[in-house]
Amino acid sequence: MKKIMVPLLVYLIVCIIAAMLPTSDGYNTIGWKLLIGQIYAIPVLIIAFLISFFLHRRLSH
Repeated sequence: MKKIMVPLLVYLIVCIIAAMLPTSDGYNTIGWKLLIGQIYAIPVLIIAFLISFFLHRRLSH
């Protein structure tokens, strides 16, 4: 459970940042901002999970 909490927190932070950033006039809705935010949030989630997984694995041995 500990391995997934930090990556999920990072994912939520990236989504919140993406929702707060200014956009063009036609795309200034929360849905569009979150959709585009997924482009950044999903790779960050994967990277954070891998780092968390390897750190947990290394510390437990």
